[in-house]
Amino acid sequence: MSELLFYKNVVPLNSETHRDLHLKAVKKPLAFAKEANLIPALVDEFEFAMDDLPIAFLPGKEQPSAVFVAGLEPGSSVFITEDGLWNGKYAPAYLRRYPFIIGDVEGGESVLCVDDSYEGLSKTDGVRFFSKDGKPEESVTNALALAQNYRAAADRTDEFVKKLNTLKLLRDIKLDAKMPDGSEKSVHGLQVLDEEAFAALPAKALGELHKAGFLKAIYSHLFSLRSVPKLISGAEPAGK
Repeated sequence: MSELLFYKNVVPLNSETHRDLHLKAVKKPLAFAKEANLIPALVDEFEFAMDDLPIAFLPGKEQPSAVFVAGLEPGSSVFITEDGLWNGKYAPAYLRRYPFIIGDVEGGESVLCVDDSYEGLSKTDGVRFFSKDGKPEESVTNALALAQNYRAAADRTDEFVKKLNTLKLLRDIKLDAKMPDGSEKSVHGLQVLDEEAFAALPAKALGELHKAGFLKAIYSHLFSLRSVPKLISGAEPAGK
């Protein structure tokens, strides 16, 4: 899955170029994700999201990637309301991070970047990114912390999926959901943990998963598959 899902024009955030840039509230804050039925997932999120969102793995060239399944067909998410809000108890970090992202500069340090096509950016309204003398405001330091935490968690997620893949613990599957009219819809092209292969792991391999702290994530992933029926109409909003 593309690391730049939703992002259209990523540029480094700069105190000179973006001195007068503001971040304003938008009417439909998550409307950009309304057509995404798969959203990148972090291993750190599994236990918090498992009650709402099925967690699966999407095959890739080098290795699979972890994803939340947010809809039963491409181009449709049951978790984004008409008002552009998240209809669930836990909103994925990938959505909360947008429009910011950490970018790498060749030969230099990583920098905070922003999608300058985002409708919430303004030169007049909202919260400033930089003070008039070019110092980062709280909005920038908060965005930087979130983006840095996301990058670190993404690295852990890559390590987790690589371990599952190396141990041959993933199998192809289609997620089925029965509609109210009796028909069925399925999400194809995904992978989940092969429970038989997992149960047959030698003690050494199991110990490696335990030492790496990945067992909780494995069980959270398996538990999350009980949430497939919520893909019919979405989860209950937080607080209900």
